[in-house]
Amino acid sequence: MNEELSVGYHQQDTDYYCGAACAQMVLHTVGQGLISQDDLYSDNHSNTIEPSSWSTPPDGLQWTMNHRQSTKYFALDSLDTEDAISRMLCWTIHHYTVAPIALVEDGNHWVVVHGYTASAAPTSSVDVSYTISSFDINDPWPPTPVPGPPPPHSDGDVCGSGGTRGVAATNVSYATWQSDYMTANTFGTQWLGKYVAVCDPDRPPAFGPRPLAHIDRPFNGERLISETLVREQFRPTLERSGLLAHPQWSRVLEGLHPADAVLVERLDRSNSYYWIVPAADMQGGLRAALRVDARYGTYQQAARLHHSSAEMFGFRKHEEVIEHLLSRRIELPNDGGRLVLHPQAVCVHPCLVWKPCRQSLSPFYPFRMVSIGALRLFVRIFDGAVFFELTANKGGI
Repeated sequence: MNEELSVGYHQQDTDYYCGAACAQMVLHTVGQGLISQDDLYSDNHSNTIEPSSWSTPPDGLQWTMNHRQSTKYFALDSLDTEDAISRMLCWTIHHYTVAPIALVEDGNHWVVVHGYTASAAPTSSVDVSYTISSFDINDPWPPTPVPGPPPPHSDGDVCGSGGTRGVAATNVSYATWQSDYMTANTFGTQWLGKYVAVCDPDRPPAFGPRPLAHIDRPFNGERLISETLVREQFRPTLERSGLLAHPQWSRVLEGLHPADAVLVERLDRSNSYYWIVPAADMQGGLRAALRVDARYGTYQQAARLHHSSAEMFGFRKHEEVIEHLLSRRIELPNDGGRLVLHPQAVCVHPCLVWKPCRQSLSPFYPFRMVSIGALRLFVRIFDGAVFFELTANKGGI
C-alpha cells in the first residue's frame, strides 16, 4: 500500500538553505503562505543550543515549525536506530497527515518525506509488524540559480522542472534509504550518532524483532554491469521497484524508454558505483531518471521532472569537459594565480563521480573529475560550475 501527501516542491535559495526550504514547503501545507526562506533560515539558525556546527540545526528547525504555525505540533525525534525513525516517518504521514522533515546523508542535508510504500499502514507509532518498501521525498537541492524568480516562490513556479531547477519528486527504495539517506548524524555533539527527524509527538517503537524487507539482487556484484545491460533491464527494474504499482509514478512511467545511461562512482565509499538511467517519452523528452546499483542491478531511487525539455546530464564526452575548461578563466585557490591548461595534459576520469557535499547533495547531480598533474577539478554536470574540492563541513545544509 502507498500513502502520499501533496507537498508542493520548492528549491533552497542558497547552498545552505535546505532546512529553510523544507520548512517553507511543509508550513505551506498547514495553511501558511510561502514564507521567505531568508526569514525561516534566521529562525532555524538563531534558536538552537548548537549554532556553530550547523546551518539548520535540528532544534532550530523544530522551533521554526512550531512557532510559525499553530495547527500541528512537531516533535524532534533523535533516535538510536534507522528503523525506529523510519517508522516514525510513516506514522506521522499516516496518522497526522503532515509531512515530516528528515536529516539525511550523515547529517549533511534536510529533505521532506511526503509518502511511503509498505506492506501495510502502521496501526500505531510502535507498530513493527509491517515492512517498508520506499519513501517519496522532496529534496530541495540544487539551489535556485541567480537571478530569480524564484525567489520569491509561488505556487506552480519553475522549481522542479529539471536541470538547475531541481526535480519535482524522488522515490527512494528502502534499501537505499537505509544505506545512503537515513544514516547517523556526524555533526556537533547534541545529536551525534543519532537518527533525526522533525515529525510527530508520539512514542517511537522499541527495539526488537521486525520483519525484513526482501532485497532483490539480479547480479552477483563481481563486476560492473554494462550500459547495454542496464538499459535492457529498464522494464524489469521498474517492475521490481514497485513503481509501476505506485499511484503517482505509474502514470509518469507509462510508455517511457531508457536513454543513454551514465555511470557514477561514489568518492566516499569503496567499490560503490551506480547508473543513472534517463527515461524519455516518444518525442525524446526527459520525464524521469532511475538510479540503479551498477554492481548488483538493484533499484535505488527515481527522480521525476515537470518539464520534458529539461537538461540534466551534460559533459557526456571527455572533449566537452576539456573544451569547457579551456573556455573559462579559472583562478587557483589561495591566490595561486590562474590555471594554465594544456589539452594534452588533462586527464578526465572515465566515469562521473559524486559524494554528499555542499556542491551537490543529490546523487542525480554528479561531477566530472579532471586531473591536471597533482591538481583535481570537479565540473558539475548540470551547470558547468568548477570546484577544486568537494566539501562537507557543516550539518543541515
